[in-house]
Amino acid sequence: MSIFSKATISGAVLALALGATTALADGVVTVYTAAPQNFIDSIVPGFEKATGTKVEIIKAGSGELLNRLRAESPSPVADVLWSVDATTVDFNPELFKAYKSVHDAALVPELKVSEMWNPFTAIVFALAVNEEQLGDLPVPASWADLAKPEYDDLISSARADKSGSAFIQFATVLQTYETEEKGWEIYKGMLSNFVLSGSSGAVPRFVNDGELPIGVTMEDAALRYKLGGGPVSIVYPSEGTAIAPDAVALIAKAPHEDNAKSFIDYVVSEEAQKMVAEEGRRPVRVDVASNENLVPLSEIKSMGYDFGWAAKERARLVKEWSDIVLDLQ
Repeated sequence: MSIFSKATISGAVLALALGATTALADGVVTVYTAAPQNFIDSIVPGFEKATGTKVEIIKAGSGELLNRLRAESPSPVADVLWSVDATTVDFNPELFKAYKSVHDAALVPELKVSEMWNPFTAIVFALAVNEEQLGDLPVPASWADLAKPEYDDLISSARADKSGSAFIQFATVLQTYETEEKGWEIYKGMLSNFVLSGSSGAVPRFVNDGELPIGVTMEDAALRYKLGGGPVSIVYPSEGTAIAPDAVALIAKAPHEDNAKSFIDYVVSEEAQKMVAEEGRRPVRVDVASNENLVPLSEIKSMGYDFGWAAKERARLVKEWSDIVLDLQ
């Protein structure tokens, strides 16, 4: 069953009534983001036009942005952290301030799992596959398939200690099986087959360009190459995958707090969420449909990703991941 299916009719009516009611503002807002460039290029100009506020973007991986926020916390520079793994916020609550968007009633209830952040998109994790480069090997259909020795050095993945999305992929495998020990058994086999990259954006590009036949990535990233005519197909692991919101959050002691709230309101507005759908990622509003080129969420098995567990165990898991990588080198 789709995670969107529980949204009530009353919620949809409220969403339509709210519309894109982002308050007008002026001045500047500084946004730290790990968002794909296509989201920045479409949504930021829309916000600037709607509000008159200039957006200053600092783009980097979620790990680098978090380190920067920690260093700057006595006197913050940023106002908003946009499009990052939500556990980044949950695991560092002292760096953020709770804010409920004016569009809260229009958001899919199942995606609102923390008062510290608002969902920006619903990310579905998948495999990007270039069948032309697989040769006689079968197309992997599951997480367990990725651990098979025949796929040694054929799988592209970002580093779980550098990329928020790669950490979710890692934690997804650990949570998918009946015990964490079994998850580790599968994941260690996967990790031995990985060619690691510091950038999650590089993963589907490697697959599209034929450098590696398989990539562990997000469905929207794979879809962009597929729609561009690339030799990329999207596979959803048969055991189930994570369907997870990424976060947009207000920085504690933000120097431009009102403009930060206005930015958060805009990125979850109907106008911006339609841009999200056009770019191939799942919107978070009950009144905005997914991109027509994606399979319905009802056809994708969700493994029920546990954000609380991932946030609580993140430091331990990343350390264990790093230790294993060192042993493999």
